Amino acid sequence: MKRFLPLLSAALLLCASCRRNADPVVAQVYQYKLYKSELQEGMPVGLSQEDSLAMARDFIDSWVKDKLLLHEAERHLSPREKNFDREMTDYRNSLLVQRYLDKIWMKDTANNAVTEGEIMDFARSLDDRYTVEKEIVRVNYVKMPTRSDKLPQVREILFDETRRTEQKDALVTMLGDTIEYLLDDDEWLYLDDLQNEVSFQIDVQKFNGRGSDLRIEKEVGENTVLLVILDYRSQRSVNETREERAAAGMLLTNRRRTQVINQYVQELYDRAMKEGKIVQ
Repeated sequence: MKRFLPLLSAALLLCASCRRNADPVVAQVYQYKLYKSELQEGMPVGLSQEDSLAMARDFIDSWVKDKLLLHEAERHLSPREKNFDREMTDYRNSLLVQRYLDKIWMKDTANNAVTEGEIMDFARSLDDRYTVEKEIVRVNYVKMPTRSDKLPQVREILFDETRRTEQKDALVTMLGDTIEYLLDDDEWLYLDDLQNEVSFQIDVQKFNGRGSDLRIEKEVGENTVLLVILDYRSQRSVNETREERAAAGMLLTNRRRTQVINQYVQELYDRAMKEGKIVQ
C-alpha cells in the first residue's frame, strides 16, 4: 500500500494538470491566472454574441485591475499591515449580532409586521411635510412595433373603456412578454418619467375638464405608442405612488424594528444586571 500512494499522488496531479490544460487561461497578471471556466461563471446566460463579448471584455478588464492592485498591496504592505485577525474577529462578531437581531425580529413576524392601513396612515401623516408640486398621471399604455398584426386589435380594446376593463386579462395574454406595456389602473407615475419612457411630450392640458380619459396614438421610430391617460394631478403626495408607499412602509418597519430590538436589549441588560453578570 505504501508503494501505491506516490503513484496515486502523481496520478492526481496529472489529472489536475489535464483539467487545467482543458481550461485555458484567458488573462494573467503576475502569478494570478483567470481561467475560461471562471470567466464563464461570471457571465449571464441568454446574451447575444456581441453583448457576451462586450461583457467578457469588461469582466476581464475589471479582473486585471483588481489583481494589479492586489499584487501591489502584497508587495508594499508590511506583515503587520496585512494582518487582519482583529478586523476579521470584529467583523464576524458584528455579523453574528446582526444575524441574531434579525432572528429576534423575524421570530414574531405576525405582531411585528406593519399593515397596509398603518402604512397609509403613516404616509398621510407625512403629507403636509412632503407634498411636492410634481405632475403625476394614471395611465394605460402599450408600445409595440408598428408593423405588428396585433396593433389594430390592441388599439380597439385599449381605446374602448368597457372592453379595456372587461378584457384586460385577454389583452395581457395577447401582448405577451415581448411588448412593453402598463395596464395598472391604480398606479400613479411621474409625468416626466412617462414622457421619457414613451419618448414624446404629453399635453396634459387637453385632459383637464374632459371628464373622461385622454387617448393618444403616436409613432416613435419603428414603434407605435397607444396611451390612455386615466387621471392627472399637478402635484403628488407621499402616499400616491407605489415607490413612495413602499418607502413609507420601509421607514415605518425600520422604526418598529428599532423599537422591538431596543426593548429586547434593555430587557437583556436588566436581567444580566439583576443576575450579577455585569460588572461596571
